Amino acid sequence: MIHIEIQFHTNQYQACAWGNHHSEGVIDWPPAPWRILRAIVAGAYNVKLADKHQLTLKGILHKLASVLPSYTLPSVTYIQHRSPRPQVDLKTAQTGPGKTLYSAGLLMSSAQNVLHVHWSATLSEAEELVLSLCLSGVTYFGRKESVATLSLVEEAPESSAQPDPQGTRIVSIPDPELDPDTLWNALNLSAHENYGVNRSAVFPGIRQATYQIDTLKPQIQQEIWQKQNTITLAVSASPRLPFKLALKLTHRLHEVLVSRCPAPVFTGQEMGEPSKNHDHTIFQCVPDRTGRYIEQVKLYSRMGYGPEALAAIANCTNLFNVARGYVISLALADLGQKEEKFNQWISCTPFFLSRFPTVRRGKPRMLTEHYQKDSPEHQVLQYLQHLPWLNLQGHPIYQEHEEGLALIMDNAIAVIASCEPFPKFWEWESDCRQGKKVGRVGYRVTLRFSTPVTGPIILGYAAHYGLGAMAPMREWLGVKQPSAQNKVISVTATTLSTGNPRVH
Repeated sequence: MIHIEIQFHTNQYQACAWGNHHSEGVIDWPPAPWRILRAIVAGAYNVKLADKHQLTLKGILHKLASVLPSYTLPSVTYIQHRSPRPQVDLKTAQTGPGKTLYSAGLLMSSAQNVLHVHWSATLSEAEELVLSLCLSGVTYFGRKESVATLSLVEEAPESSAQPDPQGTRIVSIPDPELDPDTLWNALNLSAHENYGVNRSAVFPGIRQATYQIDTLKPQIQQEIWQKQNTITLAVSASPRLPFKLALKLTHRLHEVLVSRCPAPVFTGQEMGEPSKNHDHTIFQCVPDRTGRYIEQVKLYSRMGYGPEALAAIANCTNLFNVARGYVISLALADLGQKEEKFNQWISCTPFFLSRFPTVRRGKPRMLTEHYQKDSPEHQVLQYLQHLPWLNLQGHPIYQEHEEGLALIMDNAIAVIASCEPFPKFWEWESDCRQGKKVGRVGYRVTLRFSTPVTGPIILGYAAHYGLGAMAPMREWLGVKQPSAQNKVISVTATTLSTGNPRVH
């Protein structure tokens, strides 16, 4: 067994995955075997390896290319810096906006900044000396900012990432069928020579493999720290911040938290790839008794908030650039919340559609006799099935009900949804950088579950930022409930764009 130890002296690893543009922010993790072999070749040139040892080096590279290594990976956090580069006009000497430089990487602690690579191969004493000499010539790994040293070690900890056909991480590997000379030429080939000079669309010698990374959490941390799932922040603003500006507040708070702690609980990403669940933070503004101004902001996450995330939240005492003329201060008000179950829920913020209702040949495509497919009620019921804490599992069936559109699970009504336009929805700030919004109509949703459920319940466009949030009906008894006579049954794409829903 061959163990290579990689120590990152700046506690950062920056390397773009093969086949991805640097602006995509996809990190090569675990480091691809192809990258490691090319680093060994670069180290050989840096130490000026004698020509008589080149044949030995080719044999080493061929042995390493014939097997897939395993890794012992340190704990890392995804980070990404975006800095605008000004554009200078040489004629007028004026400076204007230019390109944006992207720098994505992984951040690790100083106590865990070592990575181990394990190869199931055997080297002779002479081959080990040549490999050690080549590794000593490597001064960085990945991008040049990632200063690192590579060395051979006799012992290494147990691996945490292994090759797996069902794995989720794709890495580049050398073709195991290449002979030593062909492999050497492929490892020495640059992108300019292949794409620019040779005019080849395929880089020779590269294949793909998948790895599975074990996500083992330290038991000591679990015993010492009990993660909180709900955090409440008190909001004080001068002048008082209107509730219709809730999206501006939550969006700005999210930006600050990501800049201070770029953890998955805030970013909603793993190694630059968006997560496909709702485990990351959900922001929800709570109004005062009048319902006109923001009094609190609640943060909820199923994965929980650790010490670093809590520290980032506690340090958000002041928010700037939320809205012109407002000075906003935040204070930690409560940790944790008693989970209560309720049967009836109603919208406290407008629900905006994320896709148009379905039409066919210019006519609405009907889901039932009176409800259009992807109508507001249909989209509501679909979003509810993606909230795992509601336990709406099974084959969905949609049927009309006297109170709205019903979702049938296991031959029983699970929930009934009805929609009507939200009062004065056009006054709400509803433009967010994330997500897709269609139309301009915001809806008030009323839900009635057959069994009580716990929140949060979020629906539609910008749901994680507070739009489409639901509240228990007990807290909104003063709101007029939608009736069967004025509910919106079918809305076409053309009426959504004009903001005037047409009842069918």
